[in-house]
Amino acid sequence: MRTQLTLALALLAASASASMFDDCTYTAARSASLPVAGATSIRIIGRAGELKIVGSRGATEVRAKGTACTSEKDNLDRITLTATRDGSVLRIEAKVPETSGFMTWGRNGLDFEVSVPANLPLRIDDSSGELHVEGVGAADIHDSSGALHVRDVSGDLRIDDSSGEITVDHVGGTLTIEDSSGSIDIEDVAEVNIPSDGSGSVEVRHVRNNVTIGSKGSGSVSVEDVGGDLTVRSKGSGHVDYDGVRGRVSVPERRH
Repeated sequence: MRTQLTLALALLAASASASMFDDCTYTAARSASLPVAGATSIRIIGRAGELKIVGSRGATEVRAKGTACTSEKDNLDRITLTATRDGSVLRIEAKVPETSGFMTWGRNGLDFEVSVPANLPLRIDDSSGELHVEGVGAADIHDSSGALHVRDVSGDLRIDDSSGEITVDHVGGTLTIEDSSGSIDIEDVAEVNIPSDGSGSVEVRHVRNNVTIGSKGSGSVSVEDVGGDLTVRSKGSGHVDYDGVRGRVSVPERRH
């Protein structure tokens, strides 16, 4: 009886906690913009919330707009979206107060979208929440948690990710990924370089040049249609499958 009561109380507490974390009682629109004349790069900083970045050919401004969300009215004014300039670098930044303490319930977040010129290189830092990037030039993405989806990058793409799935579709230059956990799905890129990947499956299709994987922990690796070489230097648990590799293949022997 005591065990059943304890379980019921735990489920009730978990349910209450979940509803409080999902609470978004107070919202407000946020926006920021800057002209791009004279700029050589753009840095975008997202925190809690969903972030979407879309490239636009011929754009003369960087424009950001979104919605601040909080369960605490006093925090609403502290959730901001700013646009600043440091020399030739444009900076779009979400500022969201952090919750602290085990018993602090509620939500603070800022979901926003940024329209950028398609030809300027990007540096993106995102802490949590889903991230979408589409139609941009060269990009350097640092993501902590949440799913990451990238498509139509005309230049090189570098991704440093802690957790969450990664999908990449169509990169004109070299794709470099360092990842701790979560699946990786890659299609239609010039070259793939994965220096290290912890856990999660890796699927790679339609690569014009080489595919190189340095250290791969657990999870399967599947590679298909590669114009150059396939190299996997070290592999933990999980199999390596490949098909249609036109260059040399160097992979660890399968463990039995």
